[in-house]
Amino acid sequence: MVIQSLHHVHHSQCNVVEKNCYEKIEKLSYTFKDFKKGECALQLSPYEMCTELIGNQSDISPFADKMKSLNQFNAKTPDKPYTIFAPSTKNAEKYKDFTNSAEHIVPGRFYLKDLKSGLQLNTLDPKRKLYVTREHYGTVSVDCVELVDADMECNSGIIHTIRYPLTNIRNLDRSSLLNLLESHPETQAFAKDLSAVFKNSLKNTNSNQRYTVIVPSQKTWELLRQKYSGEQLQKIAANHVISNQYCSGHLIHSLENYQSLLGEKLEFICETDSTGKERHYIRTIFGNKHEITITDLTATNGVAHIIEDTLIPHSVITFREFIQNKQYGEKLKATEFLNLLTECDLKMEPGEKYAIVLPQDSSMKWWSTYPQFQEQYKRFQVDKEYRCHVARYHIMKSNDRLNNIGNFASHTQGHRTLNPNEPLYETTYFKKSPYGSQLNFHYSPINNLESIELDDVTIYVTPRINVPPDLNMTDILLNRPDTTIAKNQTEKAKMDEKYFQKNAPKNLYLVTTDNGWKDPRAKPTTINPYKPELNMYTDKNLENYLLLNHIPLYLWGGDIGYFEKNTIHKFMSSVGVELIFWMDNNGIMRIGYEGLPRDQWPKVIQWNLPARDGIIWLLDGILKCPEKICPLIVEDVDYYDVYVMACQTSVLPGEKDPVAQFESRPLDIASRHPSLCTVVLQTSETTVTLIES
Repeated sequence: MVIQSLHHVHHSQCNVVEKNCYEKIEKLSYTFKDFKKGECALQLSPYEMCTELIGNQSDISPFADKMKSLNQFNAKTPDKPYTIFAPSTKNAEKYKDFTNSAEHIVPGRFYLKDLKSGLQLNTLDPKRKLYVTREHYGTVSVDCVELVDADMECNSGIIHTIRYPLTNIRNLDRSSLLNLLESHPETQAFAKDLSAVFKNSLKNTNSNQRYTVIVPSQKTWELLRQKYSGEQLQKIAANHVISNQYCSGHLIHSLENYQSLLGEKLEFICETDSTGKERHYIRTIFGNKHEITITDLTATNGVAHIIEDTLIPHSVITFREFIQNKQYGEKLKATEFLNLLTECDLKMEPGEKYAIVLPQDSSMKWWSTYPQFQEQYKRFQVDKEYRCHVARYHIMKSNDRLNNIGNFASHTQGHRTLNPNEPLYETTYFKKSPYGSQLNFHYSPINNLESIELDDVTIYVTPRINVPPDLNMTDILLNRPDTTIAKNQTEKAKMDEKYFQKNAPKNLYLVTTDNGWKDPRAKPTTINPYKPELNMYTDKNLENYLLLNHIPLYLWGGDIGYFEKNTIHKFMSSVGVELIFWMDNNGIMRIGYEGLPRDQWPKVIQWNLPARDGIIWLLDGILKCPEKICPLIVEDVDYYDVYVMACQTSVLPGEKDPVAQFESRPLDIASRHPSLCTVVLQTSETTVTLIES
């Protein structure tokens, strides 16, 4: 908290040792970083001339002589009040080349409390405007130079003391950032290679947009010209520009990451060397650290800092350079997979654009312990060709490199990998998480929607690995002992030819197991133990029923899937009925639709049987087809009783031909001779035949 100067009159005996009999009072220092308790301050009259008052302060007295060159202060009574930012002489190195006093004087009276962050002040120099910043730790600065004392009043204004002059380099044009860069000997080469768009932005002082430019030294930039093209140099230059103005004090003391106009993250850090001296650095995402050698070169619309080396952006690094540099893999924690990429023939063509899903080292541990993919993991350990098949499965050829979120559909979008003769496979979707939207490639999440754009490749880092499927959906149904009914139905309706092949890989197929077709009313002796719908769904009704169980999306469920607990999602089936996917608090999912009683919704009993052309989920019961889709069908019910009968003799009283009569009407004969014949009911059978109503 800053306490304003005290100006009340205080009478006491002057110290006879002092040459000038000024009265001393105790004050609180205005210096934020160099706070010292109990300094002596001179009690000065607020009615003195500003130049005289400054001249009587040893710390800032030389500035009084420089002010005499300004007409505004030659008159005994200035025409208006001014705010004066008087530079301290303590930093002699920065004071020696100081010439411009006009830029230190602002028309108007601005007390410390008036200096709000973002305030822009006109000066007596028509080419210079000062920009005020207030840091969260209390420092107030004008054009990145800190105030160390404040609110000293004189007859025509306010005096603030600043650490050093605002300009300490001769012949530096600060009227705009571009002019500053073009006039500073260390930044002229950099300014020359800026694109026309950036030059216009850095020159425009009327847009209210400010910039921070991190400039490599002249020598460093000249060396880059020998290696990179003009277009690449423009990209590199853009990576050195940050939107908004940030003084060095803010960059070092804040814990923020900054993003260049090229979209890459930059971090500023402070370290001490062996002598205890502070050194300031800027660090890129891959940990390359570059020292900041010159700070706070301010202009009307921003500030520049000079560093010893260049911030090479990803966008000029080729994929081949990327996988050959071990530090990239170490920084991304993806060393193992990058090593795999160097071992394989990736079949990447020069000049083409690609997107790569890059599994981190932790993904291998995940794969080794995930139950569903154990067989594939064991194969990965011993089969070199399969290892390379997995590697290429994570690389997609794409003209736009999938480098923009707009390139992704809201749910799924098929892409083609570099494996020969492989169909469209890799699907992406967004899911909502507690931290916002999350992009997924298959079941592999991409944290923070972030990508790394190289010259020829866009990289998406993930903590999981995508296991390539070997079979089509029809193969899976054929090979499983519990899906024989679904296999036969799928073949009869020609689902593969009509739908699966055309939609691949966007096929989610809900398959009822053989047990799910069984009628719970059936008994062990029942001739037909299956639900009547098995006979009902034939021909067009069968196709409609299977389309009810087909969603033209590629969705993963379960613990690695799209769905969170306690959520409801709706997806349109291929027959035009909107299905409701309801996941309860225990992670159990049931699927139904409006109008279907909840107790008839089948449950998902096995997630994620991935195929080359889609994905299968297994259900514990049938998803009944609505009557409007599968026209019903009246039940024709027949009842059958099976009896076993026997008579002790073929000679039965009153019967002309007992043997013939027993063969044709055994129940009648037995009922007339209960003492000689026995009747046993062996079983009763009810059959239901469904016919169109």
